Order: sequence, then C-alpha cells, then structure tokens
Amino acid sequence: MNDLFRQALHWWQGGDLLMPLMCTVAVVLYAILAERTLVLWGVRRREREDELLALLGRGHAGETDDRWRAWAARYVGLAEAEQLSRGFALCRALTACLPLLGLLGTVSGMIDTFGQLGQVRGGTLAGQASGGIGLALTATQYGMALAIPAVLWDWALAHRVGQLALHREMVVRDVSECSNARMLECSNARDNRGTGAP
Repeated sequence: MNDLFRQALHWWQGGDLLMPLMCTVAVVLYAILAERTLVLWGVRRREREDELLALLGRGHAGETDDRWRAWAARYVGLAEAEQLSRGFALCRALTACLPLLGLLGTVSGMIDTFGQLGQVRGGTLAGQASGGIGLALTATQYGMALAIPAVLWDWALAHRVGQLALHREMVVRDVSECSNARMLECSNARDNRGTGAP
C-alpha cells in the first residue's frame, strides 16, 4: 500500500500542473457519463409510449385531427431525443482534452529534460535522460488511459439513445397510421407485437 502511494505521488509530481488538471477533467467527465447512464438506463419504453398515447388521446384544445396527432408525436419524439442526448457534446470535448493534456505534459517534460541535459556536468547522461523522458511520457499514458474508456462509454450511451429514438419512431409511425377511432385498437396491436419491453 505504501509503495502504491509512493508511485501515485511520483506520477502526480511528474506532471506539474497538468496532472491535477487531467484529474479534474476526468472526474467531471466520468460524473457526466455516470449521470447520463443512470438517466438512459432508467427510461422505460412502455412508460414513454403510454405518456405519448395519453397526450395524443387527449388532443390539444379540442383537436381530434389525425394530422395534429402525427405532428405532435413527431415533435415530442424530437424533443425527447434532444433531451436524452444532453451532455454528449461536453463528454466528447472532455474526452478529446485528456490525451491532448497528456501530450502537452509530455512535450513540457521533454523540454525540461533536454534543458537539464545541457547542464549536466558529471552525472550519467543516459540515466538522467531516461528518467526524465519516462516521467514525461507518463502524462500521455494516463491521458490516453483516462480517455479510452470514456470513448467506449460514450458510444454505449449514444447507442442507447438510438434504441430509444427508434422505439419512439415506431410509436410515432403507428400513431400516424391510426385514425382517431382506432387509437385504442392500435395500442392493443402494439402490445401484441411486444414493442413495450423496457
């Protein structure tokens, strides 16, 4: 345990100000990804379908026109897709920042290493160079190690949004095809096809 603490401290000190910055970016990124995961996997398809059908069944200001229902269904679907994808752009930007911050740390470390090599008078040149270069490269390693899982997690979340949007589109298509008198019949037909699974 003590050895692990020493290694972490060595890594932290090697990156100067970039390591705390990378750590902060990673904490914010993974907090957003965790929040989006809880929201997206908490969404139940059947509840969403029931809400849409209830909204369309009531009409708007006495509207019973099928064109209004189709327009409202599409509008609700688009608004919901926008809400479900909230935060994705920020996640992608933070994910892209992590390897770039690591690269900046590597470049800074290399500049310091080469600057110190010019001042070496009696020590072993190879030992000092390899130590500095190794420490400089850890910034890139950790930046990439933090970014790669975030890319995969973001892909999984985007895939879930796509599934939910596809389900909503199926409901919208069914609603568009249903007449006012057959709204209940169409709802029963969807239940029989099994599209209401979470």
